[in-house]
Amino acid sequence: MSIKQNDSVFQAVCSVLGVDGFNEAVILTKNERSNVIEIVTQGIMSGTVDFSAEARIKHDTEAKVRTYTNGMVSNHLRKDKRLNGEVKYEPKNPGSRAGQGDDQLKALKALASTLPAGYDRTAIDAAIASRVEELKASKTKAVKIDMSFLPEEFKHLVK
Repeated sequence: MSIKQNDSVFQAVCSVLGVDGFNEAVILTKNERSNVIEIVTQGIMSGTVDFSAEARIKHDTEAKVRTYTNGMVSNHLRKDKRLNGEVKYEPKNPGSRAGQGDDQLKALKALASTLPAGYDRTAIDAAIASRVEELKASKTKAVKIDMSFLPEEFKHLVK
């Protein structure tokens, strides 16, 4: 039976630091972090740590698993309350990845990055902002509103 990835990171950190738990956020030295990554990587490679079949196909060498584990350890040090001092994780730039897979948005951002210094980017920045809003709007769920329960003064708002 294998253990969850977050539990493997927690156990590895406890093992490397020689403690059972933490009262505050864990800060690892470069060497300690390397040891944690090695322990978790070996756990994934041996099958004692959860790793999906799809992930095994994508990360088919120990080096690729180690790269994956490096990011996973960083993620759990930030987000696991047992390791971050019981703090609810808050992303630094919420929504910064909006539209990441959209080709039009990628093209606009690429164009903006190639413009010479001093070029007036107002129109391109506006187009980027507009596209991000379009993408956000397209992700909103369709809501069915029963008009019979809606007061008359609000019925004109329903499209």
